Amino acid sequence: MILNENVERKIIPIAGGKGGVGKSVIAVNLALSMSMFGKKTVLVDLDLGGSNLHTLLGLRNTNPGMGNFVSGRKYSVNELLCPTDWDNLYFIPGDVLVYGIGEISKSVKARIVKGLLDIDADYIIVDLGGGTNFTVVDFFLISNSGLIVTTPQTTSIMNAYSFLKNYVFRFLQRAFASDKKISAYLKKVLKERRPGEQKTVSDMIEDISGINPDAGEKAEAYLEVLQPKLILNKMYGAEDVSLAEGLRDLCARNLSISIECLGTVMNEKIVNRSINLQRPFILDNEENIVSEEIHRISQKIIQSSNFPEMPLELDYYSDSFELAHIEMENDLAALQGSTESEEDSDEYEVDKLLELIRIQQSKIQELQGTLRILSMNN
Repeated sequence: MILNENVERKIIPIAGGKGGVGKSVIAVNLALSMSMFGKKTVLVDLDLGGSNLHTLLGLRNTNPGMGNFVSGRKYSVNELLCPTDWDNLYFIPGDVLVYGIGEISKSVKARIVKGLLDIDADYIIVDLGGGTNFTVVDFFLISNSGLIVTTPQTTSIMNAYSFLKNYVFRFLQRAFASDKKISAYLKKVLKERRPGEQKTVSDMIEDISGINPDAGEKAEAYLEVLQPKLILNKMYGAEDVSLAEGLRDLCARNLSISIECLGTVMNEKIVNRSINLQRPFILDNEENIVSEEIHRISQKIIQSSNFPEMPLELDYYSDSFELAHIEMENDLAALQGSTESEEDSDEYEVDKLLELIRIQQSKIQELQGTLRILSMNN
C-alpha cells in the first residue's frame, strides 16, 4: 500500500459501494479541475467490464487501454497514456476494446500497481468499478487515501458501509497473510459471518491479541494508516450530511477506522446534461455551483501537502462533516441568491425551491430509519 502522505506522486482511487452514485462523473471532473490548477494529472479507467470514461470525456475509443494490459504483456502502463485536449490531463482507457476479462490474478494486480507507480504525474486518479467485491477493494487498497462516492439514499449509504467493511477486512487479511494462525482465524471469521452477528473489528483485534499479543498491537497500528475520504454526491440539502455522519459513527464503532468528508456536490440538472453532451460540466460552467464544489474538493487535496492529512480550522467547526454542512448551507444560499436575480424565471425557481424543501423534509424523516437499518446490519 502506498502511503500518500509520504510520496510526491499521489495515487487516488475512487470507488462507490454501488453503481449509479456518479463516481465516474466525479472522477472525470475532479481530474480536470486538478489539471486546471496546473497539476499534471493522469485519469485511469480501471472500471473493467464497465469502462466509460472515454465517453464522459467525449473521446473516441480508438486507443489500447487497461484491458490490453491485463490480457497480455504487449504494453506497459506508460505506453497506454493518451494526451487529451486539455493541458496537464492525460488518460488511460479501460477495457472497451477487449472482451471477456474475468477475475484478475494477484500477479496481474501487482503489475498494474507497479505500472501506476511508474507514471510521472502529480496526481493519478483511478476510477474503479462499482460494487464491493475483493477485486475492486484490492485496487482501492493501492493507496491509503481512496475516495468513496456516495449519495444521500439509504441503499447508497448501506452499500458504502458494506464496501468499507470489506475494505478493512481485506486489509487485515493482506497485512497478516504470512501469519498462518491469524490468517486461519480471519478465514474462519469470514466464513462464519451472519447478518446481525458479525464481530466488530475491535472484537477481532482482541481475538488476534489472544493468538499473538504483538500482532494485536500491530493490527491497531495498521488500521491508523487507513484514511478513506467521502464525497457526498447528488445532494439536496445540508441535512443530507447527517446520513454521512451516521456512517462515520458506525465505522468508528464497528470498523475502528476514521473517515472524513472531503466535500459535497449538489444534484443539478447540468450534470446529466453534460453526460448527454459527452463534455464534462466543469469545462463550460466554472461558475456553476457544482463546478465550484468540484474545484473546492480538488483544492483541499492540492493544498494539503501531506494528503490525506486534512488541515482543518477547528476554531470554526468541529470536524470535516460539520464543515461539509456549512459548505452545503452556503451553496444553497448562493443558489437561492442566483435564482432570485433571474426575474424571468421567478415562478420556476419558487417551485424548484419548494421541491427542494419537500425533499429535505423527506430526507430528515428517512435519516432515522437509515441509521436504524445500518445499526441492524453492522
